[in-house]
Amino acid sequence: MTQPIRLGIAGTGRMAARMLRALKHDPDVTVTAIASGDGARARWFADQCGVAEATGNLTDMVQNEQVDAVYVAGRTRDHAAAALQSVKARKPVLVEKPLALTADQARTLAEAARESDCLVMENLWCLALPAYLALRDQLAGGAYGSPVHLHFDFGYPVQPENHASLFDPDDGGVILDRAVYGVALALNLLGPVTDVDCNAQRNDRGVDVMADLRLHHQSGAVSHVAVALNALMSNTASLACTHGHLGLGAPVVGAEVLTASQMLPAAETEARPGAQVGLTDRIRAWPRARKIKRKRDMSAGRFLGYGADPYLPVLTHFVELIRGGQRESGLIPLDLSVSTLEILQQARGRTVEG
Repeated sequence: MTQPIRLGIAGTGRMAARMLRALKHDPDVTVTAIASGDGARARWFADQCGVAEATGNLTDMVQNEQVDAVYVAGRTRDHAAAALQSVKARKPVLVEKPLALTADQARTLAEAARESDCLVMENLWCLALPAYLALRDQLAGGAYGSPVHLHFDFGYPVQPENHASLFDPDDGGVILDRAVYGVALALNLLGPVTDVDCNAQRNDRGVDVMADLRLHHQSGAVSHVAVALNALMSNTASLACTHGHLGLGAPVVGAEVLTASQMLPAAETEARPGAQVGLTDRIRAWPRARKIKRKRDMSAGRFLGYGADPYLPVLTHFVELIRGGQRESGLIPLDLSVSTLEILQQARGRTVEG
């Protein structure tokens, strides 16, 4: 019987707790250690979660023989340094998004991972969801033509007292925390970006709480990524293509519904003067029929479930990479993570107050 991967978690905050909840549904991973800069906090957190080992020294955890791999779940500003320690210890590491605070940090981490032949993967977990994979496969199949425009929005209001790190001027803000999902998807579907525009609203501490990013792709396509910490958005994704449309239903971060529609050629009779009115035209002229069709279209969509927890697909992928001796993910490659962070950094730097 294959033994579970023994995972050490670096961090004791909200994301560490969230990952532990997901891992309860994954028999292929067991958490064996917790690390935090505060040893007492690490011990308390470990006790709450039923984990035997706890330490206030990350180096001790990554060198622990009872730890096979590491999940970095601390503050964004600490992601790169913590991941580098894991790389030095030759321990595969799953890093919470964003991969680092700056693009330079991300590039340094990627270079170290490749030089050490050590697996480093960003936890862009949405890209592993069945609905996201199906969206990518449908687009690649060619039936919907070429993608020309992506609209992605992700927003719901949260309060600073409950999410302090999101509102920290140093490494918080909606661009780093939420735009990362839309930008990664845009790169994944539409390819490299040549120009970035961004409008944002900031609070009285200078933290971006709402942002609209417009990405111009090398292919000529355009992506619009809207995110918010202070408003409820539609939380959907819409991909317009030359021969149809593909979409992800709400909640877009955790989507389980894929919608698809193809643009069929118009019937020749529509262009002929004096053509007889057919059954389709008569049905279109009936308001009740249009209402029924509208309700049917609104409920349409292919359900693609992720199982007991939305993090399970990415955890399964991470475990498969470790057991297969892989040094990089083809699904969430380091180049994608670095490019995503480059765009986020540009957006933060080019922000025009909205």
